[in-house]
Amino acid sequence: MINPPSASEQHGRTGSPICDPNGPDVAIANAVVPQPAETVIVKHLPSSFAGTTLDETLKITGRIHLIVVGFMTHMCVSTTVRAALDHGYRCTVVATACATRDLPDGRGGVVPADIVHRANLVALADRFAQVVETADEILD
Repeated sequence: MINPPSASEQHGRTGSPICDPNGPDVAIANAVVPQPAETVIVKHLPSSFAGTTLDETLKITGRIHLIVVGFMTHMCVSTTVRAALDHGYRCTVVATACATRDLPDGRGGVVPADIVHRANLVALADRFAQVVETADEILD
């Protein structure tokens, strides 16, 4: 049996302002660096399932509960959690281990990151995931 994936890395296009594969923001945070035997899935789209081996890798392990954290709450976290439901997984999202950025509102204004973050967590909690504030609150 293989070890479950411990992380997925987002690799965008070279030179992109976010997730440039040669830039500093694609590195996995030191606090959660995978152990040598742990699998890392590299993704190129917002969903960790799209164009990757994540589903196949998870199915080999038999695990159905995913703990999801990351950047950006409104994009990669939300898209991955929604896709996970379609693939038969249940998710827990750790709110304090996710973040997002300010977004333009389409009318010349900006929606602050904290509002974008909270609104997306509320939407995910409505059907797609259990949302907890900290990892200490994870039930299983």
